[in-house]
Amino acid sequence: MSDAPSAPPPAAPSQGSLNSLILVLGACGFASTFTMRLLDPLVPTLAAEFGRSIAQVAAIATAFSFAYAIGQPFLGPIADSLGKLRTIATCLGALALLSLAVTFAGSFEMLTVVRMVAGIAAGGIIPVAMAAIGDRAPMAERQIMLGRFLVLMIVGQMAGAACSGLIAEHLGWRYVFVMAGSLAAIAGVLVLVVLKPRPDARRAPLSFAGALANYAAVFANPRSKLLYGLVIVEASLIFGMPPYIAAILQERAGVGPSQAGLVIAGTGLGGIVYGVLTRILVERLGPARMTVMGGIVMGLAFALFSLAFLPWWSAIAIFTLNGFGFFLMHGTFQAQATELAPTARGSAVALFACALFCGHALGPVLMGTALHLFGTSGAILVFAAGITLLGFSVPRILPLAGSRT
Repeated sequence: MSDAPSAPPPAAPSQGSLNSLILVLGACGFASTFTMRLLDPLVPTLAAEFGRSIAQVAAIATAFSFAYAIGQPFLGPIADSLGKLRTIATCLGALALLSLAVTFAGSFEMLTVVRMVAGIAAGGIIPVAMAAIGDRAPMAERQIMLGRFLVLMIVGQMAGAACSGLIAEHLGWRYVFVMAGSLAAIAGVLVLVVLKPRPDARRAPLSFAGALANYAAVFANPRSKLLYGLVIVEASLIFGMPPYIAAILQERAGVGPSQAGLVIAGTGLGGIVYGVLTRILVERLGPARMTVMGGIVMGLAFALFSLAFLPWWSAIAIFTLNGFGFFLMHGTFQAQATELAPTARGSAVALFACALFCGHALGPVLMGTALHLFGTSGAILVFAAGITLLGFSVPRILPLAGSRT
């Protein structure tokens, strides 16, 4: 049971306002994840462009994720104090400008720095949108609402991975970021025009003391530290792979960035399947069984990807399976995070995102080390075993709200 103080229940919003909320915040998530994953298919292209190794270019993903993570402790209190919708719109505007700035990158160092700053801006979109949904949806419906939000968000992930390879091959990699900036700008305008802040929202003035009080409320719940630790492990095991997929497929089958983008987009397709089935999964399995099943499915997908003799196109189905497994586990974690501290929900979800992207940043480093020590197939199998073990461990480590006994 949570030790955090309870917030008064919000007035029930109309179905129309909820639909508008999910559609617009889904567009924001689309723009954010489009930007987030678009670099993965371009790793070999950028390595050749700037005369760097695959590992060095893959480290840009670590830089983006690390910046995303370190921005969270500041963005959470800002969203709680100034308003979540205002925070989302501002961060989308900054992300649009930074995406356009990448097109002028004349050196590898400039590209890395701009992507790092873009990571901070991106950090004020999806976590804050999740908190906004948590403000409006009761816990019984929250994982289902978040699942619908994820569908639109994941389409952005798929589009970012698939389109970036195609655009890079036909127009050049810089045009990928022109599209990313345009999408972020459009989403920001939608937030300002369509969505309105809650009239009954109570916000404390932004202050250092207020931020500390919010984080004290989060950590008053003993489940918080457990959940955040598990999310770091989950993200390390899952997000270590994407920056290396294009290089692995190029080594195995000589495929280019467009084919690699389709493979990486498979993860998003699996997430869409999860989003469509969320209500059925939540009602029939419950959170505990969903995390176990997610670990098993992801472990199986990684094990299949370790088989180098399979044709490259089989990886599309493999990563679709992997994406479904990931969201079985991670969707459950997300719903739990929104209830850790109802009076400081923006801060709680920001810390959740911070933990996620700390793991996101650590993953490519761990995968790079594993590839050096065990070779491609061995490294993938090590990660497969780790994510399977995590799935079985979660219900034994973390009490999950709504779990079935």
